[in-house]
Amino acid sequence: MLARVLLLALVAWLAWQAFGVLVAYREVRAVARQLPDLPPVRGVPRRRAAEFPVKVWLHRVNSVERAVRMAKQYRGMEIDVMYDSAADSFDVGHPPTPSIGLSLDRLLGAVPDVASHYFWIDFRNLTDANAPAACARLVAIARKHNLISHMIVESVHPTALACFTDSGFHTSYYLFPEISLPAMNTEQRAAYYEEVKAGVAASNVNALSMSYESLPFVDRYFPDADVLTWYRERDRNLRYYAMLAYLKARSRIRVVLIRQMSRGYR
Repeated sequence: MLARVLLLALVAWLAWQAFGVLVAYREVRAVARQLPDLPPVRGVPRRRAAEFPVKVWLHRVNSVERAVRMAKQYRGMEIDVMYDSAADSFDVGHPPTPSIGLSLDRLLGAVPDVASHYFWIDFRNLTDANAPAACARLVAIARKHNLISHMIVESVHPTALACFTDSGFHTSYYLFPEISLPAMNTEQRAAYYEEVKAGVAASNVNALSMSYESLPFVDRYFPDADVLTWYRERDRNLRYYAMLAYLKARSRIRVVLIRQMSRGYR
């Protein structure tokens, strides 16, 4: 009797998890069907061969404690930075979280065997004005740690990434920083298409980055682009593993950031 009850409970749990996967799939397909009928933009951004040995990277590694601890498990990690023009330094942190005075150089220097790791630099305050100085500083830091070909530099300002692309970094145009694709109406989606189209045409970025929920946008309108994405669900259920497997299987998706908590998370 107990075995039968346990079996029925397992079947019910699997059915519920499978239902969650189906719902997630239908949500994505529903967004894709609602996209405006606009022409795809071919051949951009310009794809670049990126030798990333692993696809799943860790999101938000903004402390020495977390970097040292998680470097044993992940070869790829995302770091948020703010460039301080007065100090000519990158401060590690994710606003509005208060700064702890940790520099990018110091964080990288603490990572064991740092040259065997890969880093996604989310540049929170890049502008056309601070780009030349910030680029020169990041080149110096990356050369010191032998990391130029191991770094992605991401920003919402694609034209400001030109120096970083030219210096050998892999660069990405961060899409949907304020509102996700599912939350947009038809007019907003059409206007954002024009904005991204213009940004890509005016820049030399290598990829487009966005949350997995907004992937239908690039699938429809930028079919030739390399994609970087994030899937930050907390629950490790069947839906989570099914979605992660789907994202990993897609060849145009080069990196998937995931959430995993640890000491030192900030």
